[in-house]
Amino acid sequence: MNFRHAAALAAVLALAACASSGPRPSAVHQSVAQDGSKVVTMAAQPLACEGMRCPVLAAAWSSAKPGQALLTVGLPGQPAAVSGADFRLMTAGVVRLRLAAHGEAPQLGYPATAFDVPLTLIERIAYTQRSSVKVYTDDGRSVEEGLNGAEGGMDARNPRSRASEVMAQFLAAVQSAGGGEGLQAPGGGLLQLLGDERQRK
Repeated sequence: MNFRHAAALAAVLALAACASSGPRPSAVHQSVAQDGSKVVTMAAQPLACEGMRCPVLAAAWSSAKPGQALLTVGLPGQPAAVSGADFRLMTAGVVRLRLAAHGEAPQLGYPATAFDVPLTLIERIAYTQRSSVKVYTDDGRSVEEGLNGAEGGMDARNPRSRASEVMAQFLAAVQSAGGGEGLQAPGGGLLQLLGDERQRK
């Protein structure tokens, strides 16, 4: 099982979990690829929204490329392919993803596109306090929803999305697998860094 096949398996497990009324299984999985590299995958999780058009995020990491992750952006409830995404992050500005990764994205049962990203972007998704995602489709439409805080029309009563919560678990699993050198998670992450910066001002 290679890196991208593991990501696809995690996506299938996510669909099975949605169809079951039993306890929710772990959304983060660790395995070893045929070449001996360690692999961590995160099943697709929604942003801070509900309904048929709520975007989802999935992720995968391999020790073969320790500073890189495969970030998948999915958009249920519509037929057009996902052409890109803008991550609006309080401290990093807007991170635009347009160039799809080589190979197939996980099969989610609805349009999804995978992007090769630095592992540090996964950390920002997990820990930036006020953030949102705008997903674009190849028919010219877009959907924007929140990740954390009140950006993107997010309900202030639900300040953190399931996607960002599981991203934090994903990063912790990457670190336990020996990766993530230089990342702050899980010991405070960017939230701690931002707090320290405000105290210095």
